[in-house]
Amino acid sequence: MMARISLFSNNLPDSFIVERNGFGDIAEIVTDTDRGDATFDWTGSSMAFGKTGQLRRAVAPIGFVLHIATFDNFRIHGKFFDGIIEPEVKARVLEESTFLLEKGLIDPNHFSFRSTKFPELFIRHRDSMLFAEKVETPDDFQSATFRRALPHVPQG
Repeated sequence: MMARISLFSNNLPDSFIVERNGFGDIAEIVTDTDRGDATFDWTGSSMAFGKTGQLRRAVAPIGFVLHIATFDNFRIHGKFFDGIIEPEVKARVLEESTFLLEKGLIDPNHFSFRSTKFPELFIRHRDSMLFAEKVETPDDFQSATFRRALPHVPQG
């Protein structure tokens, strides 16, 4: 069973992970559209540390996952995973959009998302955008730690 979640930044508590217009960003939630953009299904078997999964958009347009765009400086993009029909492309995108759920790098009570394809990289925010990057400083650890919130758009 997938977990429906929203995730806000550890160091910017009014800013949530969003997928909009094909990009992963961090933004304040103001409108109903924002609430949908900030609601995800975690595909892992649970939200326990050490589990792997994808962050999938839970509100229309569905079928999109947060994906590491290696061609765009490792920026996080929204990728229409459900529409991929070529097996080798689907396998590559699955690898590039699967993350290991770890204890938060700055606060072990929260979450960090380590790439399984590029294990030295974590999802982090920088300049209101999401990237998969190495994290080395306390500021990096802050921007790579997210707190789980009730989903902005509940299931059902």
